[in-house]
Amino acid sequence: MSALRTKVVLMICLGVAAAAVVFAFPRFAQDPRYHEFADQRRIAGVPNLLNVVSNAMFAVAGILGLRLAWKHARGPAAVAFFLSAVLVAAGSAYYHVRPTNQTLVWDRLPMTVAFMSLLALVIGDRIDVRAGRLLLGPLIAVGMGSVIYWRLTEAVGRGDLRPYALVQFFPMLAIALMLFLFRGRYIGTAGLAGVLGWYGAAKVCELLDRQMLSLGGIVSGHTLKHLAAGMAVFWVWRTLRGQTGIQSVQ
Repeated sequence: MSALRTKVVLMICLGVAAAAVVFAFPRFAQDPRYHEFADQRRIAGVPNLLNVVSNAMFAVAGILGLRLAWKHARGPAAVAFFLSAVLVAAGSAYYHVRPTNQTLVWDRLPMTVAFMSLLALVIGDRIDVRAGRLLLGPLIAVGMGSVIYWRLTEAVGRGDLRPYALVQFFPMLAIALMLFLFRGRYIGTAGLAGVLGWYGAAKVCELLDRQMLSLGGIVSGHTLKHLAAGMAVFWVWRTLRGQTGIQSVQ
């Protein structure tokens, strides 16, 4: 077996193992307290204003990325990723005006497209361009399906977030492993490491929502999460912009 094939098999085994671990846990529904964010201030008549307007970072980075993808033909995965970032800005802003399970769907749907299209983008760059293109559609379908499945199970009182949890965390784990196993054709390792770093910072801010607001009463961890996650999108744009002379990343 060639070294490349061995590494690909390792990636497949990682995916199987991650799914096995996630589904080894009993199903779990959305905690109603999830919607009780630390910063619920109404400013200028807008409820939860800072959690709403901080989504502008996604829109700015996404629009920059779409312009780049259109001008330099960066490929369908890049287009899907940056378009999903713009949709995250709209969906997340809508959710934070009135946080409920019903509005959360419109926040999570475009996020899964972002996770999965970024995974396809890196597969196309690090493993095989054709594989990245072929996997883009199925990966996005699986991502969106995880949110639809969660919402349908919530509606019948048997909420199951396990597929969504897998979709949210596995792509980042897989991308991190690909940085070590495969040489990038166009996308630099440092750039992708920066994307993962900003994503990790966003998750830390999310976990420390109340603690960060308590430091000075100015900004909450969830607002900072939006800014850090938006920076992750910006970092993808920055990384792809630096790849001069490329007709299509994926």
